[in-house]
Amino acid sequence: MTRLAKPLSLLFAMMLLMTTPTVLADDTDGDGVDDANDDFPNDPCAHTDTDGDGLPDTVVSGCSSTVISGFTSFEEPNNGTKYYDYGDQGSDRYLWNNVNQSEVAYNSTGNELGFKLYYESTGGVGLTDGDWVGVVTYNGTVGNFTDGVKGYQLSDIDGITTFELDTVTANSLTFDIYLQDTGYETSGPEDYLIIRFVTATTSTDILNTTGQDIDQAYSAYLGVWTTTTVSLGGATGSLEVEFSSNSASETVYLDNIVFTATTTLTEDLDDDNDGWTDSDEADCGTDSIDATSVPTDTNGDGVCDALESDDTDGDGIANEHDDDDDNDGVDDVDDAFPLDASEWEDTDGDGIGNNADTDDDDDGHSDTEEADCASDPLDSSSTPLDSDGDALCDLLDPDDDNDGVADVADAFPHDSSEWTDTDSDGVGNNADTDDDDDGASDTQENDCGTDPLDSSSTPTDSDGDGICDGIDMDSDNDGVLDADDDFPDDECASLDTDDDSMPDSIIDGCNSRLIEDDDDDDDDWSDVMEANCDSDPLNAHSVPLDTDSDGTCDVDDYDDDDDGYEDAMDSFPLDASEWTDIDGDGTGDNADTDDDGDGWPDAVEEDCGSD
Repeated sequence: MTRLAKPLSLLFAMMLLMTTPTVLADDTDGDGVDDANDDFPNDPCAHTDTDGDGLPDTVVSGCSSTVISGFTSFEEPNNGTKYYDYGDQGSDRYLWNNVNQSEVAYNSTGNELGFKLYYESTGGVGLTDGDWVGVVTYNGTVGNFTDGVKGYQLSDIDGITTFELDTVTANSLTFDIYLQDTGYETSGPEDYLIIRFVTATTSTDILNTTGQDIDQAYSAYLGVWTTTTVSLGGATGSLEVEFSSNSASETVYLDNIVFTATTTLTEDLDDDNDGWTDSDEADCGTDSIDATSVPTDTNGDGVCDALESDDTDGDGIANEHDDDDDNDGVDDVDDAFPLDASEWEDTDGDGIGNNADTDDDDDGHSDTEEADCASDPLDSSSTPLDSDGDALCDLLDPDDDNDGVADVADAFPHDSSEWTDTDSDGVGNNADTDDDDDGASDTQENDCGTDPLDSSSTPTDSDGDGICDGIDMDSDNDGVLDADDDFPDDECASLDTDDDSMPDSIIDGCNSRLIEDDDDDDDDWSDVMEANCDSDPLNAHSVPLDTDSDGTCDVDDYDDDDDGYEDAMDSFPLDASEWTDIDGDGTGDNADTDDDGDGWPDAVEEDCGSD
């Protein structure tokens, strides 16, 4: 936006203001005391400062608070008059009341921060009539201000303005900002906004639109009130708002600027600032919040007359001059009972000296008990250990955890659920699923019949199927149930017909410690021989026929009756007394009296010379 130059005039609301708190209430800090009567209206930890020295008479015990360390809500800075500055529109200067020019009336009391405005010319038109810089009540653009009925407006600067608040120390900053939704220029000249916090050595940007299109990069700020909160980390500095624009529609509004800080107040030891501490006045019977009420000290020794007449220990030295009033050997400054020779210490602050107190640290355990149980009777955090809660400390209790097992035999003397740790792995047997640490769970060992407390006793799993032999129906996984398996732990064999512990057969190629039985039925005939001799090798009653008992069955024997004649030439192969039957009458020649059946006995034929 450009204009023809004309006399400089500015509607400007004066920079210095002190006004009401951001929280518009009668008790800002919520401590129950109206702000009008509260010397610390922003701090709930205190409210009275009798002598006005900035130190509270009393501070709520243990209290610290986050307080408003500075704020402004722009509610009472001026009376609505116009401010005219007839200076050179091209000069840089602070805008404030000048001699021989109209002034803006303002309120300089209250709690709000003061502020000022600096104008920097860029050689253009400069500030002119109708350029708004200052506090306004007009809310046609923003709708309503966020706090009260006024806010601070910067618009149509035709240069650069820098709004600056008074210096403040704070942990955090909160402020409300409204950017009018319009077309901000990015060149010729550029419209920009910088909000920063400036200390003596640093300048930290909170918002900086330089080099960016406000309409795009900061669209979230346009046409709405936006609350911004920034951590300041206890820094001391001032808030600055630098703005450059050249159109009445290019406007920034500010409101409700609040700085907060965490504070811990220090209590005033002399509330009425009369030179006597509150504790001295209490001892001397005067009013600690009335500066006209002071103790009488005739000799000016700093000890009031009311205390000077006593000589507790009768040593001829008045108490006020005696370093040890009761002569108990402990100086008064270190003596909790400076007037009682029998007491000098009160560890628990209960008003009973340690010598008379049976529980010096007030931890619920008598000093005698603590001495017996090796805990510190002067330290409330040190108490006798009593694991089972039976009122007998562990040091004296033979069974600390009351599990029925004496500590000397208890691997876990302070754990009532455990007492044994067979494998010394730090896990008690009750919780340990493998008491002997042999790799087999206790449940598995109980099921399989092995000892869960003996690491050398482990379940056997012959077939490696994950089921121990004790409960495995087929321990060797050979397809024959253990009940029918003569060798239930050896997958290579299963039958022993003659019960001689040697298997009838071993599976070919199977690795076994067993030796195969070559006489399965134990009938003294090998299985091979019985197979050749047509007898049953699995039946002891089935044996090969061996007529001549020469160890070779008849099937394989060439001379079954061992008469010297091979069976093929022997008419009686199973009769050792016969081998020929010339007449074929079924009677061997040796027994036949007429070998050739010719009717003539052999003897007659021999006598007669016939054959």
